[in-house]
Amino acid sequence: MKPQNTFPLPDRMKHLPRDPRGFPIPVIVTRDKSGRPHFTMNDEAMRQRIIREDRCAICGGKLLRGRWSVGGPLSAFHPDGRYNDTPLHYECASYALRVCPYLAMPSYSKRLDTKTAVNAEFNGTLIAIDPTILDARPELFVAVMHIGQTYSPGPVGLGYVIPKRPYRQIEYWQQGERLDPVAGKAIADRILADFLRENPLP
Repeated sequence: MKPQNTFPLPDRMKHLPRDPRGFPIPVIVTRDKSGRPHFTMNDEAMRQRIIREDRCAICGGKLLRGRWSVGGPLSAFHPDGRYNDTPLHYECASYALRVCPYLAMPSYSKRLDTKTAVNAEFNGTLIAIDPTILDARPELFVAVMHIGQTYSPGPVGLGYVIPKRPYRQIEYWQQGERLDPVAGKAIADRILADFLRENPLP
């Protein structure tokens, strides 16, 4: 992964506060009483507002007709694929895929914030921690552009994001770099085939 200052911060994100490392803090991220952000924990009340108002989960701005979802190959290509995270502007998604430690850093292989949050204090914030999300980071991230989405019911409102298919564009990302589409698709196809071999469709 290249240093974050290698890539200019998109105009849409310039209003966001920064953490001590200089990373912009997405609007959907949970913060504890001390103001510390917990990047892999969503503020569920904000998430529900983002859904209601059709806004980007990173910058908080209104989404365009074409919006992007980012996740692993199973979210993108499994027949029942869906996303926990809500859609993004392309500029916000591509910046995150380049500089976000979880998305781009090879050595950042675990979701740590649910552990660091144990000793943190929160202001009554409703926090969403999804136990179905794998601890290990996906081998490959897939960004898909779609026109609209639906939502499944969740325990406190709307839950998983289900992008409308067919996708308008697809990008494959690994360790902060955008892959050649043929190479990226080959990796995604292998991951999906391996999963379906162990978990066949009914």
